Amino acid sequence: MKRLLIVAFTIACIGSRQQSKGTAQQGAPPSEQQPAPIAAQGPAAQPDGGVSAQIGKQTGKVPEPAAAPPPAGQMAQSAPNAVAETPLMPDEPFRAQVPPPLARQPHFDPPVPVQRKLKNGARVLIVENHSLPLVAVSVRFLHGIDADRMQKPGLADFVSDTVDEGTKTRSAVNLAEEIEDLAAHLGAGVSLETANVGLNCLTETLPKALELLADVVENPAFRDEDVERVRVLKLTALEQKKANPGALAADEAARILYGPDHPWGQPAGGTPQSIGSITAADLAAFHARWWVPNDAVISVAGDVKAGEIVRLLDEKLASWKPHPLPRLSLPAFPRLTRREIVAREKPGTTQAQVWVVGRLFKATDPDAIPMRVANLTLGGLFTSRLNMNLRETHGYTYGVGSSVSLMRRSGTFAARGGIVAKNTVEAVAEYENELQRFSSGEISDAELSASKEALVRGLPAALETNDAVASAMGNLVSLGLPLDYYRTFPARVGKVSHADVKRVVKKWITPGRWPVVIVGPVEQSKEALERLNLGPVSIAPAVPGGKPSAAAP
Repeated sequence: MKRLLIVAFTIACIGSRQQSKGTAQQGAPPSEQQPAPIAAQGPAAQPDGGVSAQIGKQTGKVPEPAAAPPPAGQMAQSAPNAVAETPLMPDEPFRAQVPPPLARQPHFDPPVPVQRKLKNGARVLIVENHSLPLVAVSVRFLHGIDADRMQKPGLADFVSDTVDEGTKTRSAVNLAEEIEDLAAHLGAGVSLETANVGLNCLTETLPKALELLADVVENPAFRDEDVERVRVLKLTALEQKKANPGALAADEAARILYGPDHPWGQPAGGTPQSIGSITAADLAAFHARWWVPNDAVISVAGDVKAGEIVRLLDEKLASWKPHPLPRLSLPAFPRLTRREIVAREKPGTTQAQVWVVGRLFKATDPDAIPMRVANLTLGGLFTSRLNMNLRETHGYTYGVGSSVSLMRRSGTFAARGGIVAKNTVEAVAEYENELQRFSSGEISDAELSASKEALVRGLPAALETNDAVASAMGNLVSLGLPLDYYRTFPARVGKVSHADVKRVVKKWITPGRWPVVIVGPVEQSKEALERLNLGPVSIAPAVPGGKPSAAAP
């Protein structure tokens, strides 16, 4: 009997080892697998230049090195009749061949929305897409941060952060539970010229989800406890921003472009003083003035019929009434008449944010599409001039680029990125070289072709989801563009010529008047920056009241 128990135990151990080996060969469970490195983000979203990081790296004991295998001859002698194992992934012949062309090229028709109007005056744009039982709804208001009171910067942003924190008939918890029960998503946001409430839900839950959307749009409660909870979050975000060179550079660029007396020239999200002073009454008054149907467009994309969605919206928003809008009187933007380098000292950072900014035109300008084509040559692609120079040739950065932002009333240009701190001065010089070369308007045939192709081929991805389509349709109205803008976009891009690019670039790209903004450890580089002859150099702390750097006298 004892011998039988020993045999059984031995067999069990062997089985256990084989099972463990099988598990190891199949790979560790998902929770135990080594996470992949975080991909480097785009320049605008990087807190300190976009250094990539690796997470989940194990720091336990280093494993003992495996024993070296015996020589090949010895292995052959020990197994004379061994059969060579078949490679797990043999080199099949097809791997050396170029894939054949597709039988037919895929065709993408950008949507043109159907337009309707609700009884309360709100415009409705509808794009039907019945491929999945999902619907996205966007309520876009045509005023945002531009409606902020000068004494209360951050007010519009505070409103959008609080409208979905409870209504007059639903507490914050109850509202969140009802949204979750529908497997829906509902949120709000604000931009320079607009505010938005977005909904994404299943087709079968659309009537109930629209009821919640209407309640948030019409009846936010702004209860004291909800306001205070959001206030703490906003003040925390402002404190965190002090450690973000990219966000500090954006604030400084806005101050220069729009002026300190314009709502757009105020720090993004407001200031600790303004956020601390905003009351529930301020939030309710702003909402009552600007969140009205006669200043709104509702975009719907997904598994709906035009007639049915209009009926539902009229039903759910029946109590939402229009009223006259206040008249905005905004100060003029300051003139950019001289070149200067505005540096903000941020000691201790390994990289510096370097921005060159300027003003352009509004989105409806005929030069808009040629300028978008031209910008891709300078900095809109990985292979564009700025990135190939500063990253690939000089190794000053993980990535720099340029962007064109065109709005309803004006537009801006920015070339920006995170630069290795010790190379800040050299990088500014290379920015200048590339901008001066670009300002001639001369681009090669290959650059023109690549830029036009990138714009056109990027359109399907930009309109891939219901949320993206609903947002894009709202953009058409907020920017004053025709409803067939996306449908005609490829043809208009295709017509852009070398002459068009040269004309718009020479007309609008004027680096000789555009300021340079630097945020990083720059105090010790002032004299070197002055030797670049790009105008006067001013340096101040990046964070008011911040400690001077060690290099300060």
